[in-house]
Amino acid sequence: MKGAVISEADLLTNLPNNIIENILGCLPLRDVVRTSILSREWRYKWLSCPEIVFDFWFDQMFLGDHKLEPLIYQILKLHKGPLLKFALQVPDLKSSPDIDQWVRMLPNNTLQDFTLHVSRGETHKLNSHLFAFQNLRNLKLYNCVFDPALGFKGFSKLVNLELQSVAVVPETFGKFIASCPAVERLRLIHCTNFDFLEITGPRLKCFEFHGVFKSVSFKNCPVLSDVKLTFSSMDFKRGNRFSLDLVKSLSCLPALEDLQLQAYALEDLVEHGAPNKLPVSLSMLKNLHLSDMYFEKIEEISCAICFIRSCPNLQRLKITAFTFDVVDSVADFLRSQTSSESLSQLKTVKMQLFSGIEAEMEFVKYLLASATALEEMTITPHGGSITDGGESILNEIKQYPRASPSATILSSEKSNGKKHV
Repeated sequence: MKGAVISEADLLTNLPNNIIENILGCLPLRDVVRTSILSREWRYKWLSCPEIVFDFWFDQMFLGDHKLEPLIYQILKLHKGPLLKFALQVPDLKSSPDIDQWVRMLPNNTLQDFTLHVSRGETHKLNSHLFAFQNLRNLKLYNCVFDPALGFKGFSKLVNLELQSVAVVPETFGKFIASCPAVERLRLIHCTNFDFLEITGPRLKCFEFHGVFKSVSFKNCPVLSDVKLTFSSMDFKRGNRFSLDLVKSLSCLPALEDLQLQAYALEDLVEHGAPNKLPVSLSMLKNLHLSDMYFEKIEEISCAICFIRSCPNLQRLKITAFTFDVVDSVADFLRSQTSSESLSQLKTVKMQLFSGIEAEMEFVKYLLASATALEEMTITPHGGSITDGGESILNEIKQYPRASPSATILSSEKSNGKKHV
């Protein structure tokens, strides 16, 4: 009848294809498949879903007693239309020839996002078909062997690259990165050890590294602003210029604003002028996080102070303590440091896992006496070392002289909120 109200079922049936694709693209795979019960017209809509993600929720909510291998094969075989994203990260996935078969079934010309997470057993040697996906924008690999064939010209559209527990060829990895000029975010987590790591990226903005290298070079990285470095072992660096060469490499990054670094990576700066300023400075750096800082080691504390002094525009400082013993000589050393080198731009300081030993207190006293523009210092007590929630620490710190009259000191606890001084 003319003017009759259109039913909800008719509305679903008559939706334009592009809207249906957008809806399906926002749903987990298990829910995409369930849309087949909405109506006769929707029965096979899921076969053209642009994203196929086999993840933990798929495993828990949909897989059930079904075997994974034939199910993935059937879904890929039946799929129609462009496929933009494929992710295989179900629990307990082992390396097998099936993975290579699935990769060969993916469309070369449309795939933009590929994730493979082999969680158990041996690393998976990727077949060469992966390198045919020239429209890739996001690539994440876990527990794989990554070895592009000779003559591979790179992924020209790749924006995000994440490799975790991936075996790479150190001698050719730098050339591979250079052949991916659009990369903005690069994460290397516990991959092959590097003697020399070369990073080239005209659009690279974020670089995160967990592992081992003996030296690093940044070439043509004009917009790299965020660097996180975590080292699995520092034993290899003894007796060389690791720390100073690292600082020199970082100083060549004109846009560097955020840096996270383990404090012990700076230890041999003591041979090159610490605790005074270094021969190079990180003038663009605004945010610094020094983690695993051993307050019982004079060399480490000395080099940390030297590094902080060599960042003239530093605005935010975060220190994560890692302290076992009380060493009087460290506190004596910190008391000998004067505030002649003003930290004129420093506005916020966060001290985490703070146990209140004398060396830590003297370090806080040094910062308070040097930071003329300080607005806020937050101290998070170490739960295993402090029993009063940091009250006694606050009472002592509030007696310390402050170069900044507007500085506020806070004690932060997850359970009790913040206490002001």
